[in-house]
Amino acid sequence: MDNYEINILRRSGNWKKVKPDDLVIDENNSDTKEINEFEKHPNNNFFSYISKVNSIIEKLENLESEKNKLRIELKLYEDQFLNIKKITEKKIEEITLEKEMIDKTINVIKNLKNF
Repeated sequence: MDNYEINILRRSGNWKKVKPDDLVIDENNSDTKEINEFEKHPNNNFFSYISKVNSIIEKLENLESEKNKLRIELKLYEDQFLNIKKITEKKIEEITLEKEMIDKTINVIKNLKNF
């Protein structure tokens, strides 16, 4: 039963196959060295770890702020496309009305020819 693999879905959406004996560490995690140092010496410079946690929180807040800015930008583009869509629909409606008037005029002309 030792001959099996585990598929792990990463945050990037890719799958990673690992054997049960392998140590599972994501290559994108550059802080693993610092985390391992903390596990080895948990009492070493406690305040530096707090500082690093605060730094991570600040990065997360910056990412959230950037995400919100991108959402606002997407909303602006959405509004622009909705306006373009309305204008296009209005043009289509006008052309459709014009076509109906032309068809009616052609029918009147045909009826007059047959009269």
